[in-house]
Amino acid sequence: MTENERGYTLVELLAVIVILGIIAVIAVLAINTIIEKSKQQAFVANALTMKSSAEYYAKDAMLQERQINKVTYKELVDANLIEPILDPHSKTVMTPDDDSYVLADGENVLSICLMGEEYNLCTNDQGNREEIPFSSLSIESLEKN
Repeated sequence: MTENERGYTLVELLAVIVILGIIAVIAVLAINTIIEKSKQQAFVANALTMKSSAEYYAKDAMLQERQINKVTYKELVDANLIEPILDPHSKTVMTPDDDSYVLADGENVLSICLMGEEYNLCTNDQGNREEIPFSSLSIESLEKN
């Protein structure tokens, strides 16, 4: 080695490793936030899919001169108007039951109660069960079970 060739010192290498570690932690936190927001948006999209299916179901009922006030998730699956919903948080298929439903007034659907394994669109700020109007449906409407 000649006198002009110099390598990096241990302190300089450690400083670079620490900086890269900090950048990696920030990136992981940002990615986790994006993934969680995407799961919440997917849950709300499932509710909107139920809305579209319930509208079709209610219009069909009106043609048959039946009045519909409540359309359950189970009824929509049984009528083949919707595929069983995959819960984006638990990654399991939601069992068709009567806990999740859409309220209607004639052919107009008004609000929803969608119960997932970890989150729901059916509770208010006080923790009481209350349907969420479609006019105010957003990821902010999600509540943890």
